[in-house]
This record gives sequence, structure tokens and C-alpha cells, in this order.
Amino acid sequence: MKSYEVIREEFVPCTGDQRPNTREILELRLEDPARYVQEQYMRERSVEFLSTKRDGSSVIEALLEGGRKHRYTFCEL
Repeated sequence: MKSYEVIREEFVPCTGDQRPNTREILELRLEDPARYVQEQYMRERSVEFLSTKRDGSSVIEALLEGGRKHRYTFCEL
């Protein structure tokens, strides 16, 4: 397992703002960041996951119904 600083951001399309509505910083020990994100949305009817790298950090976005988006940025500690 590895330790990560995780930045979780939630974007809501209704506000018209490009900045996240909420931002949370967590410190987690994870085996697999992608599996962690997928487990957060097991009850959602429709979700699409996008994975990229940004400045050496893994970024995983969960795109949900209604245009909602949650972004997770994993920085290894």
C-alpha cells in the first residue's frame, strides 16, 4: 500500500462556475487509486471514469448523470 494526499473536488453544472463547488483534502493509504474511486460510485446508475496524469499526479474524474463531475487528484507521499 502507498500513502497519498487526495484532493477531491465536486463540480455542479447548475452554478455555471468552472471552479469546484467543494474541495476536500484527504490522506489515504491505498492499494489502487482507480479501484478506490470506482468503489465510491457503485450505487450510481451511470458513471464514466476518465484517467489522466497531471504534473506527475494521477487524476481520475467521475462523470455522473446530470453533468455532475467529481475529480480526484492523487499525489504520492
